[in-house]
Amino acid sequence: MDFTVPAAGSAYKTVMIDSRTQPERRIEERAPIQASARIFYGPDLAIWADCTIRDRSGVGAKVEVGALYQLPARLVLVDTGRGVACDAVVRWRRGDMAGLKFEAQHDLRQPVKAELAGVQIVWSSLRPTEPTSTSD
Repeated sequence: MDFTVPAAGSAYKTVMIDSRTQPERRIEERAPIQASARIFYGPDLAIWADCTIRDRSGVGAKVEVGALYQLPARLVLVDTGRGVACDAVVRWRRGDMAGLKFEAQHDLRQPVKAELAGVQIVWSSLRPTEPTSTSD
């Protein structure tokens, strides 16, 4: 990150700040992962986009979703592998990456509030199937 600061003799110079040395502002550390997910938004959560969760904590996630999708301030992130829907707020967006803060999490294997019923139906068709055992 570049900053312009006064130098000796009142001339200005640009200095480089290494973002890796900046203090961490997250409440919880995020674990790097690569998980399939889907974002739902719009009226009746009828608009969706497939995405990949790049890192996650209990309170938020970084997701990769095509920059062509104009994400609203609020959306629902569904982690298809975990069967969890997260009500989320978009905190930042850079290119294909977005940072989300979770406001609530819902287990899609359990009954959900009416607003998430359609999301739950879609998740049930997307979720990974349990391996079946065969006996001889």
